Amino acid sequence: MTRSVVLLGGPDSGKTNYVGRVWPALDAKKGRLLAAHQPTDITFVLEVTDHLNSGNFAPRSEHADARRDFEVMVAEKGGDETSIVIPDISGELWLGAVKNSEISTDWMEELRGADGALLFVRVGSDQDVRPLDWVTSRKMLTKFGAEEDPGLPTQVMLCELIRFLEVSLADRPNGERPRVSVVVSAWDLVDPGVFAEGPQAYLEHEYPLFAGRLGDVDRLDVRVFGLSVVGGDLKTDVECRDAVQEGGLEGRGWVAAQDAAGNWVKDEDLTLPIAWVIGMKI
Repeated sequence: MTRSVVLLGGPDSGKTNYVGRVWPALDAKKGRLLAAHQPTDITFVLEVTDHLNSGNFAPRSEHADARRDFEVMVAEKGGDETSIVIPDISGELWLGAVKNSEISTDWMEELRGADGALLFVRVGSDQDVRPLDWVTSRKMLTKFGAEEDPGLPTQVMLCELIRFLEVSLADRPNGERPRVSVVVSAWDLVDPGVFAEGPQAYLEHEYPLFAGRLGDVDRLDVRVFGLSVVGGDLKTDVECRDAVQEGGLEGRGWVAAQDAAGNWVKDEDLTLPIAWVIGMKI
């Protein structure tokens, strides 16, 4: 059985770095999902992993038109094997689809054939576009003689991506709603107080329109996670960067998830958002 898990999100939302990090996690066979066989072609994934091992996040490839798929046979511990296809589709292409209010036939077929999706939004991204106070902003732009388009607000794009998933994802084979993991990447950047409140509360504060949309979705089963691919910011955290360069990626990175008591905790299993999407109990 082949299951496709689609990764969505705008530019610089963390999709590619996650794909590059989740392969070593699958190969280590310590999480809920493990690699049952070596994939036939993971060239682009290994390129991303090499960047991370060198102490750098992968460079943006958001303007590339070609899609790159990561296909791997996985299994639960002691369970049946499942082939998972994860298409890594450019954030620029997703953004263009939203701006033009249409999605290509190929992408729509990919969504219709998918078991679920991971939707990414990143803390502190310089690609994040916030809604403007149009009265104040237009006065300011007029004063300086500029009428620049600030771009589509990020939370509007996220709402549209949810709409794409609502109209395209099919129900699961057992009749349950399709699952979507909303992944708030770079979650290591938030302070302890924000971490304790959780990524759902973060979305409600930073992206209220999007959070409200998630609360009004009946067609999808949505769960929110926080994510740190290496446990720190390789750009600014010298200690984290040195540790990765010296010791590699093993044991680094985590997913923020709720425990049985409702507390947000760090789970070292980076496969968690995918495992939940394909139907595992966590």
